[in-house]
Amino acid sequence: MTKIKAAFFDIDGTLVSLKTKVYPPSARAAIARLRENGVQCFVATGRSKFEIASEHLLDGIAFDGYLTNNGQDAYSADGKLLYGTPLDPGDAAALLDWVERTGAACWMVSAEQSLLNRLDADVEAAMVSIHTRPPTLGDLRPMLQKPIYKIVLFVPKAELEQALLLAPHSRTTQWFPCGHDVISVEGGKRNAMLGVLARCGLTAQEAIAFGDSENDVEMLRAAGIGVAMANGTPDALAAADYVAPDCDDDGLARALTHFGLI
Repeated sequence: MTKIKAAFFDIDGTLVSLKTKVYPPSARAAIARLRENGVQCFVATGRSKFEIASEHLLDGIAFDGYLTNNGQDAYSADGKLLYGTPLDPGDAAALLDWVERTGAACWMVSAEQSLLNRLDADVEAAMVSIHTRPPTLGDLRPMLQKPIYKIVLFVPKAELEQALLLAPHSRTTQWFPCGHDVISVEGGKRNAMLGVLARCGLTAQEAIAFGDSENDVEMLRAAGIGVAMANGTPDALAAADYVAPDCDDDGLARALTHFGLI
């Protein structure tokens, strides 16, 4: 087997328990040992860097970099942009026009800001599901002056399909029944992982990736070793090379031990 030199970890349901909102001590110890063994470690999450910081999700764990917004942007540990695939500006503008016409709840993320246009029951339910406070409320229109990395639409699937007709350069990934991330067709965790690996002079075969949800599937398939958590969705489990125990059962550390990486 090719030697593993990089590891990519989803946050919710993988690193951090959806039940307790914190990571198990075994995960922190495992990642520290992994880095001591010369393996570069990266977060690969649908969350933005603003959420990670404000919710203190990963305080106490050192990483070599962060792939955020479902791979739309990636940063080094010191905050340098390593990779970025913002939404097509025309798509972003058309989607915001649609949001303003329909009154849909929308969360927009750029490199500098993370704003929500309105708070309703669907938004509250979605944020409760990931144990996170709702984003700051604000006017989204001025944000179009800068690259937009992610637009979250809190709408039923039928309404989402209508919106996407206006955004031909975009695609979606779902993380809640009414929570959909709109990202560039060139984005996603897989492409961000490959981009970061290339910058490090590494290949996908030299990487191990961990995840539990739909937005992890492409990454799990592309990595040399794809690991799904037992608490994962059926599509994540099907895409993996190995199924680790539940996140709350020290699954991450046990999988790394299984592969002899720690």
